[in-house]
Amino acid sequence: MGKLKELKELNICKTHIKEISPWIGSMKGLISLDFSGCKELRVLPREMGKLEELEELNIDDTTIEEIPPCIGSLKKLKILHAHDCKLLVGLANSITHLVNLSTLDLSGCISLDRLPENIGSLVNLQRLSLGSGRYTLGKLGNLEELYASQCRNLEGEISIEGLSSLNILVLSWTSISGFSDTYNKLSHLEKLDLCGCKMLQSLPKSMSELPSLQCLQLIKCYELRSLPKLPGCLTDVEITCQHRTLAQLSHLIHLKEFTVYKCKLLESMPELPSAILKLSIYNCDKLKELPSLSSLELLSQLKIENCHELTEIKGLEALKSLVHLSVLGSKKLSKFDVLEHAESLGYLDMSFSLVNDDLIQVQGVDRLKNLEKLDICSCEYLIRPDLSQLTHLKQLRAKYCHNLVEIKGLERLENLERLDIEGCTSIETLPDLSCFDNLKYLNIEGCSKLRDDQGIKSPTCVWDSTARPPKIVYDCQILKI
Repeated sequence: MGKLKELKELNICKTHIKEISPWIGSMKGLISLDFSGCKELRVLPREMGKLEELEELNIDDTTIEEIPPCIGSLKKLKILHAHDCKLLVGLANSITHLVNLSTLDLSGCISLDRLPENIGSLVNLQRLSLGSGRYTLGKLGNLEELYASQCRNLEGEISIEGLSSLNILVLSWTSISGFSDTYNKLSHLEKLDLCGCKMLQSLPKSMSELPSLQCLQLIKCYELRSLPKLPGCLTDVEITCQHRTLAQLSHLIHLKEFTVYKCKLLESMPELPSAILKLSIYNCDKLKELPSLSSLELLSQLKIENCHELTEIKGLEALKSLVHLSVLGSKKLSKFDVLEHAESLGYLDMSFSLVNDDLIQVQGVDRLKNLEKLDICSCEYLIRPDLSQLTHLKQLRAKYCHNLVEIKGLERLENLERLDIEGCTSIETLPDLSCFDNLKYLNIEGCSKLRDDQGIKSPTCVWDSTARPPKIVYDCQILKI
């Protein structure tokens, strides 16, 4: 190793090396040193303190137990990665001498339960990722990004005093119940992630005063009972809130993506901002009505899943930019406004939702000339749906439609690439598959009433009824049925 004094980068990651030779101290030109994934490496030699030019050190996923005092001599060190060092129990206090350190990653260090008391001396630290220890947040006035997801001991009301430069704050999957300080000190905060904070009951009213907040994530905060007025600069909001309705949203004129998840008490929603591009509503058991969507002219994606009491979606006829429409598990949804003006619609998913045999209950579906993907899985009322007008269709999924006997017009879908009718136990016939020149995937597993003389045979598709279990060989693909 003595001949490598001019080496700038050394990468020995994912090797079985057990110890580092003291000779490493003679590589005074090293800028980057990577030991990540060396699972048998337990000790860093003190000679590393001689690497005065070192800027990046990576010890991710090693069995190192302590970052030694010599670390404080690496005055030019900017990046220290120690992710998933599960045996790491201590950081030498000398780490606070690293005045140029900008990134410190301690995520996944489950045995590390404290930071040096004078951690605030790291005046240039901008990004800090923490593990599951018992930490006191604060004192890092220049910190821009703080990631403390899954810190098991981060609980109760926490203080954010002294974190005035934060742009990103991630406290997801912790046991925090609230904040002891007002939010208005976080004037630079752009992203706040509190997903999965199951003890969180409220947010401070001062949240409305955050002038830079763009992304707010509150999914799976099951104890959150209400929301304060939200700042008007938000572009992305994800919420779980246990209340009959939501706070006013119309002032969020920059909102592009809005997700509502498992709001079990939610019965109605307020008027939505017109700039929304993606709207997702999941598992809201008591939601009975939505506001008219007619003002959402820019909406490109609409997902509504398992909203069992929802009976109507108003304003679909105005959604000329809609590309993706997914309405799953809403069996009371018996009426739709016309889709004939949704000229851009390329994907339609009505799985678990159709309540009769007529796809035309979705008024205008036969005019969706650009529709390429259609999912109608587990629609028990479908018997003989007519798809003859959907000539651009490339993918059709109709799995587990147990009463499906026939798909009318299937032979006209010359662009079809994927056909999946697995578990359709009543289907009796398919057209001659030789007409599907573009078909790449075919799944008819469990279609027990199909026979080899009913459109199965073709020059490119061989039905082998003697195999156990029977199989179809199509373009060299084997599909068991």
